[in-house]
Amino acid sequence: MSDIDGNLAPPGTRIAPRRNLKPVERGLSVAAGSVIGVIATQQKGTAGVLMGLLGSLLVARGVTGASPAKRLIGQRPDEAEIAKAAGWSSAALVSRAVTINAPREMVYRQFREIQRWPYWAFNVESVRIRRDGRLHFVSIDPTGPVEWDARITDERPGELLAIASVPGSKVPTTARYEFRDAVGGRGTEIHAAVAYRPPGGSMGRYAAKLTQREPGIQLRRDLKRFKSLIETGEIATNSPQGTVPKA
Repeated sequence: MSDIDGNLAPPGTRIAPRRNLKPVERGLSVAAGSVIGVIATQQKGTAGVLMGLLGSLLVARGVTGASPAKRLIGQRPDEAEIAKAAGWSSAALVSRAVTINAPREMVYRQFREIQRWPYWAFNVESVRIRRDGRLHFVSIDPTGPVEWDARITDERPGELLAIASVPGSKVPTTARYEFRDAVGGRGTEIHAAVAYRPPGGSMGRYAAKLTQREPGIQLRRDLKRFKSLIETGEIATNSPQGTVPKA
């Protein structure tokens, strides 16, 4: 099982770039957009406007290296690398961050109590530690409870915690949580990155969003729940649409 390497950051930065086009694709997109733009200046009426818009979109696609259409049906280059390293058919990488108004040591200590994750992680039903040190999870997916094992693959107390499912797990996933002092003494930042093998590939990943079970959505909500637990001692009772609050 491959871990997620490098410094963590929210989507759109180095760990989770929005770019999903190769250099050649970007160059062709800019070239095609430029040609269409030139042709558009020679056209009149609606046709000229539409061609100008298309040319602008192609140039922007090439400059930014981001293609929403390709993102819908495929993987980013970094996700493809993760899938190859892990031996998965496909991979999805989500990254989120949250700032908690509490000292880093305290935040890490409570986060490290993995057996208490069910209190704030909505899809985690239970966690127990096996005799061999493995973490036995019971999580909830759209089909019901799923049991799977994971190991802590890297740990630097107060700074980093990395977890990965064991080979053959029903939930192929790897996660990395980095803890930093927030700027200006505002508490602690948690930067989380989770890679997983989406059932049904990329289309299955987007289908999961319709049921609010997509890991990127859940990760954002879970970090907010953990923040609420640390800062107020309780978790807000408002539940995501289409879900049922935990007892």
